[in-house]
Amino acid sequence: MHRVLVVEDEPDIRRLNAEVLESSGYQVETADNGASGWSALKARRYDVLITDNNMPRVTGLELIKKVRSEEMPLSVILASGTVPTEELKQSPWMKLDAVLIKPYTTEAILDAVKKVLRKAGGRQIIGSFDLRKNEIPPAREAASAAPQSRTSPPRRILVVDDEPDIRRLNAEVLQNSGYHVDTAEDGKAGWEALHATRHSPESYALLITDHDMPGLSGLALIRKVRAARMALPVIIATGTFPTEDLMTRYPWLQPVATLAKPYSVQQLLGTVETVLRTTDGAGGQTAPPPS
Repeated sequence: MHRVLVVEDEPDIRRLNAEVLESSGYQVETADNGASGWSALKARRYDVLITDNNMPRVTGLELIKKVRSEEMPLSVILASGTVPTEELKQSPWMKLDAVLIKPYTTEAILDAVKKVLRKAGGRQIIGSFDLRKNEIPPAREAASAAPQSRTSPPRRILVVDDEPDIRRLNAEVLQNSGYHVDTAEDGKAGWEALHATRHSPESYALLITDHDMPGLSGLALIRKVRAARMALPVIIATGTFPTEDLMTRYPWLQPVATLAKPYSVQQLLGTVETVLRTTDGAGGQTAPPPS
């Protein structure tokens, strides 16, 4: 089994990347910064290092320099929103095996790992995942997600989050479990999508929204949804929850469920399954706002 070290200071990306790789049969460990990553690399052997660049204390590039200066025999993937192109050109000895630009997809990270391992040691088969194919296996507990009927269209879910990596990864996890998923980058775009489909056969069965977003917060989005008497179930998935006092004063804004960031793939799928099963894909979970 190949060992992969994921070094990323964003907890949601770190956790989701680890779970995607683990579900494909890799043994994955994580570090939340370059210094911790370097300690892990000195303590044990890995086959692949996946590292962000822009991190506190020790950057990804500095970590790679340490790896190459020690001649550690592992493949290196730089997965970052900022790539120091000029410095890499001046230091070809750092030998990046692959580069991923954020936001990247789960297909991209799996494909990158597949290719660097193939280059390092020939074709490999990880568990039931054939590395000759560019496929995303289901998450380990995806079977527990709400099953989709073969004769009915998949449930439609709207994911609203201003973090592009979280938005994309959540969408892909849900799509891999059989849901139809649309995304919106903020509350305003989310409201436009909800309003545009409210009277159509393709209206949403579930809204998953972050709270702390610019322009229109998650709570403000829910307020607009309830004021328009849309009764679809809502999951708030955020690291910053509205105060209990505010939710107590406006009980009609209450979501069906909450997810505290960082949350796991299993928590996301399990919560969606429970909410859709309980509400049967429709609203009715909250009273309409007072007139």
